[in-house]
Amino acid sequence: MKWRAVPQLNPELLQQQNCLLIGAGTLGCNVARVLIGWGVRNITFLDCGRVRYSNPVRQSLFVNKDAEGGGKEKAECAAESLRNIFPGVNAKGVNCEVVMPGHTFDKDAYEVLHRHVAECDNLFLLTDTRESR
Repeated sequence: MKWRAVPQLNPELLQQQNCLLIGAGTLGCNVARVLIGWGVRNITFLDCGRVRYSNPVRQSLFVNKDAEGGGKEKAECAAESLRNIFPGVNAKGVNCEVVMPGHTFDKDAYEVLHRHVAECDNLFLLTDTRESR
């Protein structure tokens, strides 16, 4: 996968990167699909939402069945969908709230978020609210 425009591209390095996607909605779903297309093999989704019936039309890793019964947790559902698309991906989902200024401080959520940020090579902020970014 080397291009004439980017001869220094290192596919092996891409495969080793640990990517943390904070947000498993519209942006998170699309970024994850692009990352596996580029060769990234280690993706963790972090989100606290559930799949709703309005999500599958714009969030490509979900289907209507995922919204039944109150909805599956978005992070794990997105990871499962990525594994179904490409079994060679190491995709994980973490159900965790993003600690935001002006909101109640949740020490456990902060520690989970902090640990995952410390372990990743690349962080993608893909949330839909200004406070969570």
